[in-house]
Amino acid sequence: MRLDRRFFGAALITLAACSSVPKKPILKLSELEGKKVALVDVEGELTARSIVEVALVNQLVKRGTFFLVPKKDVETAKSAPQQDPTDWQGLAKRSQADVALRAFVKTFHAETQDSYSKEVVLDSQYAEEQGNDGKMERVIPVKTLNGEVRIELEWTQLANNQTVSGTAEAKKSIQDQAKDQAIHLPPRLRFLEDLSNEAFSLFFDHYR
Repeated sequence: MRLDRRFFGAALITLAACSSVPKKPILKLSELEGKKVALVDVEGELTARSIVEVALVNQLVKRGTFFLVPKKDVETAKSAPQQDPTDWQGLAKRSQADVALRAFVKTFHAETQDSYSKEVVLDSQYAEEQGNDGKMERVIPVKTLNGEVRIELEWTQLANNQTVSGTAEAKKSIQDQAKDQAIHLPPRLRFLEDLSNEAFSLFFDHYR
């Protein structure tokens, strides 16, 4: 069997091109233990940014494996003469950090949905009036609170300028119905606070 040299040559070129693509570094937080981390930026809508920042800082402190640079030191670095506040690596270096951390809020959403469920109940008065077994359907109002948060985290080691990233995310639905009492669901922002904390907890467990 004759091989088409043109095809063989093209295959070699394709193989060489594929093998030359650098592998994306994998985020391993254990490799960053003991390093000074500066949270230099959180991008997102104002409310989302505020809640996500608090949740992230709480998780960083809780883990106790990083030295979190105080926010006031980062703010001082931003106002330093000749310091570009958008130069996030420069801000981290000026803050005496080893790692620059940036967060990008991609999804921060919660909404309430109204629906109904049905159940069969026995009503003696209805049975007497209708002359039957007293079974009747009762419609019960139901409310469901659906929420989702997703935050991209980007970690850059300043010594070698290597950047690794990962995603913190969590989804949850809470449901209540007005069967014997009024419907009670948590306030939307508190629900999103809990989701943000859960997302970061899962993130640090996954990438440890």
